[in-house]
Amino acid sequence: MNGSLGIITGAAGGIGRATAERFAAEGWSLVLVDMDEGVSALARGLVTADGQSIVGVVADITSAKGIAGVDAGVRALGRPLRFLGLVAGTLQKVGPIESLDVAEWDRVMNINLRSNVLMMKQFIPALREAGDASIVSVTSWYGRSGHGLFSAYCASKAALISLTQSAAAELAPAIRVNSVAPGNVATRMHFAALEEEAEKRGMTMEEMKAIEWSKIPLGRAADPKEMASAIYFLASGDGAYLTGATLDVNGGCGFF
Repeated sequence: MNGSLGIITGAAGGIGRATAERFAAEGWSLVLVDMDEGVSALARGLVTADGQSIVGVVADITSAKGIAGVDAGVRALGRPLRFLGLVAGTLQKVGPIESLDVAEWDRVMNINLRSNVLMMKQFIPALREAGDASIVSVTSWYGRSGHGLFSAYCASKAALISLTQSAAAELAPAIRVNSVAPGNVATRMHFAALEEEAEKRGMTMEEMKAIEWSKIPLGRAADPKEMASAIYFLASGDGAYLTGATLDVNGGCGFF
């Protein structure tokens, strides 16, 4: 896809970084977005081919100002925008609904849902103009059903699955819109959640990991590169007849 441009949000995180590396290896020019300032170093460090450009944008995409910063990065590269990768996301502070701080609910919804609406609104016109374009969001198998102590997270991811379907219905056939629903992925966010839960239960991190990973039929958390492969599949010509789909890449969680 030399000459084509993609945006990847949450690019400094585990799945986002792996996705950036995959698209860069496939010859895409990229605007990498994250609140983490490390995204600029990531962009500089990716190996690029002749004519390929990769820039990092530090931005809070829950705000109009942050979206404007991403738009400036896209305009500066001056290439047709053919991919919008909505990878950015956050977990919630684990706890029951009755004691859930509304500010925490709003934080999770802003990052996991509002930011994706704002990004779609801003960049759908450019995607439509370029043609042969796609949007891929990262949802979660926790968006397939509710789980205790994770009400905000589950609700936000369920809403993102629905948003993906609505956008697909509106934008077909010009733009394909799909999502990847991971289970446990071996990222910093996953291990931080395991540590938090282990502390609450009074056990070691390894004990907590053994409990959680034993629930996965394939017996392990995913490598972030496996999520990147799924995202690239949906964005590439191999996924050309898919829109409105949510691809479950979770090692069998919830199916057996």
